[in-house]
Amino acid sequence: MDALWLYFTAAVSAYLLGSLNGSLMMSRWFLRDDIRKYGSGNAGATNVLRTYGVRWTVAVSLWDVGKGVLAVWIGRLLQPDAGYAALLAGFLVIIGHVFPLFFKFRGGKGVITACGVLFALDWQTASIALGLFLILLILTRYLSLGSICAVFTLPFLGLFFRREWAAVGMYASVAVLVILLHRANIRRLLGGTENKFPRNKSTSE
Repeated sequence: MDALWLYFTAAVSAYLLGSLNGSLMMSRWFLRDDIRKYGSGNAGATNVLRTYGVRWTVAVSLWDVGKGVLAVWIGRLLQPDAGYAALLAGFLVIIGHVFPLFFKFRGGKGVITACGVLFALDWQTASIALGLFLILLILTRYLSLGSICAVFTLPFLGLFFRREWAAVGMYASVAVLVILLHRANIRRLLGGTENKFPRNKSTSE
């Protein structure tokens, strides 16, 4: 396959896959609702947890992680010789999640999909970033702070483990995207008004 068409196919396939936003599909198809009407207005797992409970959050998270893994697999299938298609597909599936074609370009913040992408690309980087996220969540109970700090480390971890500028650039792009999408959370963190992760979820069905 011609290189340009290969990358085009990887990008379009990944973006369309990413546009299948788990939170929006779940709320619309199963609950006849729209998650964006509640809470933060964000179509992500955190808002699903606060609105619908643990059961739906687990289902949504598994889907969004899975599509990140699948996008990278598609990239590797198209270009088995360790080229850039997997990196491109990994980034575009996150873009699709954030700006879903099928849901008027209003999606989530891409953290869980990015987790799937990173584990498929580089489990060492993903494991350390996830560990940092969990530590900060346990210590502070701020999901947003854990997410922001975890993605901030990605390009540095990528530089240490991958030592490949294309991968580092992709990780840096993911970090910038996710941090920009958390602008409102950053303002609330600085103002002391950010919501904390609940210790007990009464709506855990």
